[in-house]
Amino acid sequence: MANLNGATGVAAIFKAFLRKLETTDPKHPDTWNPNYQTLIDNDVFLKAFADEVSTARGSQPSLKDRLVAIEQTQASLSPEYIDELTAAVKYALDQAGVANRSIRALKSQLQQEGELLIENRGIVSGCTATKSTTAARNLNLAAGVCFANGRAYSVDSGNNMASVPSNISAGNASAVVYLYRSGNGWKMAVTAIGEAVPAGAIRLYNVTIPPNSTDATDPTLANVTLTSVRRVEVGFPQYLDTPVSQFVAINNLSANDFRLDFEVVSAEGAPCERKSLSVPSRATNGFTLELASAADNVLVRYRVSKLNN
Repeated sequence: MANLNGATGVAAIFKAFLRKLETTDPKHPDTWNPNYQTLIDNDVFLKAFADEVSTARGSQPSLKDRLVAIEQTQASLSPEYIDELTAAVKYALDQAGVANRSIRALKSQLQQEGELLIENRGIVSGCTATKSTTAARNLNLAAGVCFANGRAYSVDSGNNMASVPSNISAGNASAVVYLYRSGNGWKMAVTAIGEAVPAGAIRLYNVTIPPNSTDATDPTLANVTLTSVRRVEVGFPQYLDTPVSQFVAINNLSANDFRLDFEVVSAEGAPCERKSLSVPSRATNGFTLELASAADNVLVRYRVSKLNN
């Protein structure tokens, strides 16, 4: 007995009609086999069609859903959609930029923080310098009392305690006369030309040295000028006539009505509280901080706030 096989490829064509077998038809395979073959061919066609539809719908539950997804994808690639997407991304980036600028302004301008060290040193009495008459280009020191480290110290007098450097240049030169701590006492010294005073020193005089001023040309310092810069506080430590002050520069603000907060981190030699600090003046680019205390080396932490800048 032979088998009937379904058609494949282009031969698998669906036939919509089958011939109805009549009772009068002869009972012979030649009458049945054509209908059977058509049914088999239709089954093969439908199976192939079903497989094609299943593949076409992909992961979607139906072919309709697959077509909707394709249409949405095509719509997302349209120029109108790209323009809308670009505009949305640009707006988001602009907003992020505004937020970043606001954060940067908050950290660098609207709220500013920092620390400063206030040195509180000076003279209670005496400690004047005069030009020596017994040694070339030397200075004498009168006895007195100085204050530093939050307390007062006696200063002994001395002749020829420091020498003024020569100036061989064609212009004026500058130096500084100062007191420095030596053991249990204080001594006088003069900086080299153009040098700053060392840490912990107490400034006494600015020295102006004219051109060609040497041991040979001006041994008595007749042409050298001593300008006193001593800070004299005769009432130390009970009261201060000229409390030490320091200007603190800040990033420029729109107005000077900013808020100031202070914290005394450390101080040396005497009590120093928050109430010892005052602000006698302020501007949009900074403020002046004044110390009303005998303490020295006062480390202050500050915060400037102006959120409505």
